[in-house]
Amino acid sequence: MEGWMIALIAVAAFIALVAIAVLAGALIFVHTILGRRKELSEKAKKKKGYDANKFGVDSSWFDTVAATTSQATISAYDGVKLGARIIRQPEPMGRVAVLCHGYGATLGSTQAQAKMFYDRGFDVYMLAMRGHKGSGGKVGMAWIDRFDLSRWIDRIINDYGESVQIALYGISMGGSTVVSYMGMTPPPQIKCVIDDCGFSSQYDEYIASLKSAKLPKCAIHLFNMGLKLVHGYSLYDADMTQFAKNMTVPALFFHGTADNFVPFALGQKLFDACASPEKNFIAIEGAGHGLAYATDKEKYTAAFTEFVDKHVEGSQLVHLPDEQPAPAENATEEQPAAEETVEPPTAPLNN
Repeated sequence: MEGWMIALIAVAAFIALVAIAVLAGALIFVHTILGRRKELSEKAKKKKGYDANKFGVDSSWFDTVAATTSQATISAYDGVKLGARIIRQPEPMGRVAVLCHGYGATLGSTQAQAKMFYDRGFDVYMLAMRGHKGSGGKVGMAWIDRFDLSRWIDRIINDYGESVQIALYGISMGGSTVVSYMGMTPPPQIKCVIDDCGFSSQYDEYIASLKSAKLPKCAIHLFNMGLKLVHGYSLYDADMTQFAKNMTVPALFFHGTADNFVPFALGQKLFDACASPEKNFIAIEGAGHGLAYATDKEKYTAAFTEFVDKHVEGSQLVHLPDEQPAPAENATEEQPAAEETVEPPTAPLNN
């Protein structure tokens, strides 16, 4: 065999190995970021210094509403099973709050907001986001989660009737989810939306994360390659500001000025893009990521409750702060709701 042929084969083999390495790297990158999130063990939580009180979470509250709490599941457009915890009022009041937690968290992380809604007469749906404990699939990072939220909203309207009033709340990834959903074609039952430290786009968030981790910006291209292969959409399509431009319902935004995970500028960018005729941005001085409520409970609670009371008819304090709601007469533990059959969305994921 001629020497030049050997050299050509060697070069081709080298290029093939590089291509395989790049592909493997892209897939590993995506799996690391968007693979299923596992709940930390108590030992791991202690090692990382996790403290629920740091986030203002009071898990004991769930015990006080256990008699009217149930679990439900539905199927997403792609067949993934989605779960939720439902906390109902002893007597229905026609108001429902839907809560979406953040990346790597669990539905229990929105306890403080759940209680605020519950105390004002709302039934509360605490969604387990896909890729997290309580639901199947891989992490949707708001872009895919918007379709899951749409399924839950359809379910609620079907169960409660056309007259139901719905408020949406999301934190971090969940905040970007509710904004994205509201930029689609939401039903008139949605009366208001609250975003707590959501990001403006996946690209903006990942660039910020790369910078924080001191990794080269060019790594974003490797991630995007894997994202297309595994999830079927481009990083550059997942822009929540494009949906914010379509919003029409009242919107409230919270963001901590010391947020190092979703930088303050990203929250401001999302707010600026929001076309809602009535919107407000509350900056919480010195608050880190997801810590706006815990950092300034008085300011946060006042803005939160005033906003909800203004835009949801009948919203008012019906449970005093230290009051434990009485269970409904002859209340029994509700079985998980039957799984629903769903059809894929007619629109492609990058719309």
